[in-house]
Amino acid sequence: MNAAQELHNIRHMPYGTARTAAAEAAARKIEADGPKEHLAEALLDLVEAYTFGGEGAKSFVVFARALRHWDASPELFDASDEHNLFWEFKWVASDLPDFPQITAAQAEAFLDDMQRRFELQGSGISAVLAARFGWAWQSGATDAEARRLAWISSPCDAFDDCHACVIGRQTDFFMEQGRFAEAYELGRTQDGTCNIEPTKTFHATALAALNLGLAKESLSFHHRATASDTRANRDLASSRGQSFELLARGGHFERALRELRGDYRDMLTDPPSPLQHLRFLLGLLAGLSANLEHGEQSTGISLPGVGQPGRDVTVADLHAWATGKARGYASAFDARSGTPYYAELVARALAAAPAASPLDFGPAFGAQREDTAEARRTNSVTPAAPESVAPQRSGLARLWSKLTDPGTASDQDQAAGAPAADGAIAPDALLARAEEAAARKDFAAAARDYAEAVTPLESAGWLERAGLAAAEAAQCATLDRNEERAHALFGRALPLLRAGGADAGTLAAVLAAWAPVADRMNDAEAQIRATAAALEAHPELDRDGLTEELAAKRAQEWGIERATLRDTLARSLAATRGRSFGEGLDSDRAAAEALRAGEEFAQLGLLADASHAFWLAGKIHVDRGDTEAAVWGLESAFEGFTAAKKRKERIQAAGELIKLLKDTGQTERASAIVAQLQ
Repeated sequence: MNAAQELHNIRHMPYGTARTAAAEAAARKIEADGPKEHLAEALLDLVEAYTFGGEGAKSFVVFARALRHWDASPELFDASDEHNLFWEFKWVASDLPDFPQITAAQAEAFLDDMQRRFELQGSGISAVLAARFGWAWQSGATDAEARRLAWISSPCDAFDDCHACVIGRQTDFFMEQGRFAEAYELGRTQDGTCNIEPTKTFHATALAALNLGLAKESLSFHHRATASDTRANRDLASSRGQSFELLARGGHFERALRELRGDYRDMLTDPPSPLQHLRFLLGLLAGLSANLEHGEQSTGISLPGVGQPGRDVTVADLHAWATGKARGYASAFDARSGTPYYAELVARALAAAPAASPLDFGPAFGAQREDTAEARRTNSVTPAAPESVAPQRSGLARLWSKLTDPGTASDQDQAAGAPAADGAIAPDALLARAEEAAARKDFAAAARDYAEAVTPLESAGWLERAGLAAAEAAQCATLDRNEERAHALFGRALPLLRAGGADAGTLAAVLAAWAPVADRMNDAEAQIRATAAALEAHPELDRDGLTEELAAKRAQEWGIERATLRDTLARSLAATRGRSFGEGLDSDRAAAEALRAGEEFAQLGLLADASHAFWLAGKIHVDRGDTEAAVWGLESAFEGFTAAKKRKERIQAAGELIKLLKDTGQTERASAIVAQLQ
């Protein structure tokens, strides 16, 4: 493979450890051995990998090398390289405030050099003025507003930020300055999109509206923000904090904690930069400070060295930890600027109180939810659910025929009908209406109609159908982000399904759908015990009376059911971060079941599902500190995803494996994995 093809392949990897390692290796190789005409491309690709892979501090040195290369050999930069060099100036300049070790003198020298180069190129200086505003704002300078006005009043040029980012950046600035009315009015004008917009603008606008007492508008913008959020962009650290603050101060503290546990728990301990961490912590602190009456409540989050050993931290523990971290950052940043800017922001967060007008999460907003399939089927601990039970439509679509066709129900259920009571809608009509609502993504209406069908079905003796209706209602409530209701409905579905004689495949699908909800609710014990019981009771395969063809088909189905139950149990236990529920329900069991699930999926020929299970086993062993077992699991996942042609998952697993190998001094093995990516 030539250098051009190698660099092309790297650019198409998802950002993260694997892409960064591959870009580092490619740059070293080209710098040492050539061809020199690709060195600029390799260095600039590495800057991009660092910038968007959460390692922005490393980009400064590499970008300086690219500038020296430009000064020495401009003829080796083609038109694309030249454009990228000046475009990436913006990225590096925007990262200057994020690291307190970069002094004001160093930042000013960088910005002066940036302006000199842009003027020499005749490229215009809008990007330079934007960078100077960013530095002034985020270093607490008193001339930040003047810098903003100079930027937005300058002539447009080819290196301008996109229209959406121009609005979003100012909206965040106004919010941080306490200029809530200006933030709200500007945020309302957002009509653009890019990799981080309109999500950032809408989160800031929602919080501005809350601070202005506009509860209805605040909730509307919050829904628009979360609907556009992939939950994968690490540049949204401040938005994560704003979302937590909005929910916690807006009267929905439990929802805020669930979002923290399930969507961005890694922001607590694995932030993209010191300043991004501080901005996230400011929102977290404001939300916690407004709810300190719940100080003894468990958050469902464990932090090493915080709180009581072996237990999740309390609200008070998390507040104290976040206060200490935020004050430490504020001290470092304020020492650099010689101002109390960040100390004052921390003080403002610590003084935060509940909003005067709480948010009302009613069913009217349900139709606006269009979360991604990936967000629906994963939780923060596990790479993915098995593909054999990956949710369709509302998560349980493969069971729909059993719910709508009485002829497919169990023998016990067929003993009774389900007539409608006087004046009531017949269950079949409710189910049909629910299906129509789910098809148009009105998940609130679908959940309501499915749930309404449960009682008449149960009363008429159609227990399995009643359980399936409850499960469908639960999954639609999950898609509507009404997790309290979803959790309760899944809990109701399981006993009805058991009593109705539901088969193991049905139970496995419902338990797998319930798992991420129970984790986010920090109430997983019932789901974990139900999954363990279903696995224990999983019947032996009965081949009597079956033709060879039917026996083989049933053996495949039976194997998938058992492997899925193992996988679900492993994921559910892993999500509790080492908590033990007695009777062997602990991290040892999680690791064992993940491994066995991987082996069983592999025997069934389901390589992707097997790889996900091995990936989970590796992650569990990383948390347990068992390096050898962790490497085996991650290597198995990497090899399996390679065979299954799952490119994205292959690269993600490789990234975790490379990091583990480097962290444990196995650099040669890490380099071998990197070489396989190129």
